[in-house]
Amino acid sequence: MDTERKGWSFTVLFSNTARAHELGKTHDWVVIYYEKDDEESQCTVVTATQGSLKGKRVIRGREKQCRQYYKNTGD
Repeated sequence: MDTERKGWSFTVLFSNTARAHELGKTHDWVVIYYEKDDEESQCTVVTATQGSLKGKRVIRGREKQCRQYYKNTGD
């Protein structure tokens, strides 16, 4: 999927990594590429399989912020 929001360009794809295939997560793990002006990066969104975020969608490497988000939304 490709889309634009507020000057940002996003491309979203299911993960096609060897690890995603190995774990059967190719239709669960999502890679988001984003860019605006000279800034570009990517992140991976997964469903957590353990801990306090188990069953929730989280951004890899940003679990602390995700825990805070879910705490604030009551989810």
